[in-house]
Amino acid sequence: MLKNLHTAESQGFLPHYRLPALSFVPKAGMPEVLLPIWEALNNGNPTMAEMRARHQLQQQTPDQPDVHAALKAALAAAALFSGATDQAKRLAGLALDIYPAQWLAHRIILSILAARRAYKAAYMHLDRLESPGPVPMWDEPLSHRERQHALAAWSWQLAEWDTVATHLQTAYPEGVTSMPRPLQADWFRLCLYRNDPDEAASAAAILIAERPAPVADEVLQTLVQCGWTGRALPLYWAAYRREPGNELLRRRLVALCIREGQLEQARELTRPGALSMAA
Repeated sequence: MLKNLHTAESQGFLPHYRLPALSFVPKAGMPEVLLPIWEALNNGNPTMAEMRARHQLQQQTPDQPDVHAALKAALAAAALFSGATDQAKRLAGLALDIYPAQWLAHRIILSILAARRAYKAAYMHLDRLESPGPVPMWDEPLSHRERQHALAAWSWQLAEWDTVATHLQTAYPEGVTSMPRPLQADWFRLCLYRNDPDEAASAAAILIAERPAPVADEVLQTLVQCGWTGRALPLYWAAYRREPGNELLRRRLVALCIREGQLEQARELTRPGALSMAA
């Protein structure tokens, strides 16, 4: 069984991922009819936003399709924020029928699918979306990296480990070192799930760099429990060189040296005075 990691950054980014919240920040240059509605949504007042959006629609259907769609999307967001997810999903669909080249309505639908744990449906919906290109001022597009985060997270929930790896590599072409630390921990777990000892050891080396001995030991014991003692041993040596007086790391090294047949090094580590027997 794989050892659970309990360090703060190792609690995981992907297992607890949520799409970024919609902000509805009013922006200069937005159609004036939308500004009071966006202000209400931004202030957390969906009831007021719904009232204002319906008032605008009752007065006159906007000539511009994107403004008409924005009003429908605002109604969808108000319903979402009020917990009426079925209504929100229907209204978001209407907004997309009026003006497909937007992200806002898609994000409302994706949020609903993810909240319902319909991860496969959420993944397929986002994966088939093409970037609409330039979007209206009122829209809230997802960045390329954020789209990859979402696709990786939903693939994680589906235990589709190779797909998770593909999306993370797409999001971070510079490699694991460019990922935030919680994602580095997820990448390490991913290597374990994919049964890839070499990649797991490489990820572990990144995770333990400049980290205190208890954190390094927690990561490296995972490799040991997987039976990858040959990969763990040089990493324990690296950690021990950073903290040469650490008894925990020294004991781990003694045990690993014996398991790996490096008896002379084990004797050297246990010479008189070198290893305290204190707990």
